[in-house]
Amino acid sequence: MKLPIAGALALLAMSLPIAAAQERLPDGGEARARGQGAVKAWYAGPTDRYDHAILGDAIEAGSLVAVDAGGQQYRLDLPKTQVFEDITPRLVDLDGDGRSEIVTIRTTILAGAAVAVYRIGTSGLVQVATTAPLGRTHRWLSIAGIADFTGAGGAQIAIVKTPHIGGIVEILALRGGKLARLFQPIGGYSSHFIGSRDVSLAGVGDVDGDGIVDLVLPDQARRGLAVFSFANGMHQKFATAVPGTISLPMQVDGAGRIRVPMERGKIVEIGFR
Repeated sequence: MKLPIAGALALLAMSLPIAAAQERLPDGGEARARGQGAVKAWYAGPTDRYDHAILGDAIEAGSLVAVDAGGQQYRLDLPKTQVFEDITPRLVDLDGDGRSEIVTIRTTILAGAAVAVYRIGTSGLVQVATTAPLGRTHRWLSIAGIADFTGAGGAQIAIVKTPHIGGIVEILALRGGKLARLFQPIGGYSSHFIGSRDVSLAGVGDVDGDGIVDLVLPDQARRGLAVFSFANGMHQKFATAVPGTISLPMQVDGAGRIRVPMERGKIVEIGFR
């Protein structure tokens, strides 16, 4: 049987309905959402064709599997020049049409990582938008969080490019079929350390009580944190040192307090209200 080619994919990755779940990425998670579009998604097709091992092992994903609201499964297989350098995809409605998109970290082996967004279309999984790869092999980015960071409605993607080398913070929004950068990038932060299976150490929540979600990031050494606001442009609102090295994802509670896990199980709570 001749397989259909997803014409919307510039890189000619194949996408077709499948009858059963495929082999999953070891310890990869399953994203879930309600509504229309993709309601489940996970990575499959484990491969060792990329030797970066930034997430702690030599195995990355060669495929993406999604399930629609009617229970139909779809699989997209990347070309051998690419992998999903990620653990679990993310399901979120980026364009406000009531259908969830799938947000991934896709790496081109010779050109580095990019954010790639997919959706279930009439021919299967199709690419909606992507950023440019970082430009060279063994360069990665972390998706720090996805939320309404601007307070204007919708959802934006916060990323940290090269979190181990300078850590450049950017906010992306899906506009007109493209991932548009909203503000001037700021460097000097992190959201991951080499070998960690936690793709993001960032915290997301309303830290100062103004009703708009903030982004909390470790500094480059992970011995301090900064709180970013994007409501009126992009700026650092608060910053403080912590008594140790941030080692696990931070959490922001309903009162705006930041729970900061550090090495040897130590946890501190920090508030700015």
